[in-house]
Amino acid sequence: MSTVRLRAGHVQPVWAGHPWVFAQAIESVDGAPAPGDVVTVVDPRGNFLGRGYWSPSSAIPVRIVTRDPGDPLDAASVGRRVEAAAAWRRAWLGLPSDETTGYRIVHGEGDGLPGVVADVYGETLSVQFTTIGAKRRQEEIVGHLVRVTGCRAVVETSSERVARLEGFEPHTGVLRGPDVASLEFRERGLALSIPLEVAQKTGYYFDQRDNRARIEDLARDRTVLDAFSYVGAFALFAARGGARRIVAIDSSPAAIATGAALAASAGYADRIEFVRADVRRALADMAAAGERFDVVVLDPPKLAPTVKDLEAGRKAYRRLNAAGLRLVRDGGLLVSCSCSAAMRQDDLQRTIGLAARDAGCHVAVLWVGQQAPDHPVLASFPEGRYLKCVVARVDR
Repeated sequence: MSTVRLRAGHVQPVWAGHPWVFAQAIESVDGAPAPGDVVTVVDPRGNFLGRGYWSPSSAIPVRIVTRDPGDPLDAASVGRRVEAAAAWRRAWLGLPSDETTGYRIVHGEGDGLPGVVADVYGETLSVQFTTIGAKRRQEEIVGHLVRVTGCRAVVETSSERVARLEGFEPHTGVLRGPDVASLEFRERGLALSIPLEVAQKTGYYFDQRDNRARIEDLARDRTVLDAFSYVGAFALFAARGGARRIVAIDSSPAAIATGAALAASAGYADRIEFVRADVRRALADMAAAGERFDVVVLDPPKLAPTVKDLEAGRKAYRRLNAAGLRLVRDGGLLVSCSCSAAMRQDDLQRTIGLAARDAGCHVAVLWVGQQAPDHPVLASFPEGRYLKCVVARVDR
């Protein structure tokens, strides 16, 4: 087994539990590991720090999987991690349940399986591999996931950019079992069906589950705008919560069509208006027309994908939040989300504060949400806490 030796001055984060070994932290590599091989990571004195998979073409050549020097990272080791992830979700989160059959069963580093993201949709498993080490072990990982979940079908949803970077061929489609046309599941009692061609990332945004529940609780007799709605999940739960009028806006015709079908199936078609439009332009047009809502939800895609994009991302979030704030009635609520890991919670709140000045109003934070607990994050790995959701009162 090859050994990766760290430079002096780069040991502390890894020693303290951070799972990523960056390229600039590596002093030398003893041996000639192939992409995806298991390597041992040591400090400059040769003290064991951990063991992980080798990704030579990545800016993160090693993601630590184990801190146990006796763990060989074999198939049995992977199986124990999958079993532990499933058992914890059953015992502490009650997942799956009769009410919720869609959830995340493996969340990368948070479940001790860097490079693996896996979601359960009823009887279908959706997996994504983001490192060559995980991809090389695809069969054993999928086998353990199927064994633990009992899923009949497995689909893979690769990111082409990540796959090319890591050095493997991207694949999107069925890996095992019968062909799958759609992902069928329930979220807190609401039946949902997402056509596979509409699915985003691993299919659907389970990370917003608790934040959707919050909006449902606040929605009775309110008017709600769901911007960047995708299939309208916030809109659907606002409707179930008793909102009297909801507008859901997204630029994707397929997502809008899917959302409209879901609303009709749930009996909410008369209260949710699905609009296909460029969201930023639509917000400006509605504000100019004098539209106002009790609740405005902003859930955009990543506006700051990496740290180098952060400054441009701050400006984009500021403009977007100012546009959303102009549509909130006096005393209403802005719900502002960011899935950009590079933007931290305090940064988002500060950006919303600046946006409030631009929009000529004041905001007071009432709640701060985050990704649902089936998306666990290592305490030593702040980059893993990517989702922020600020619920703020707007006063004019």
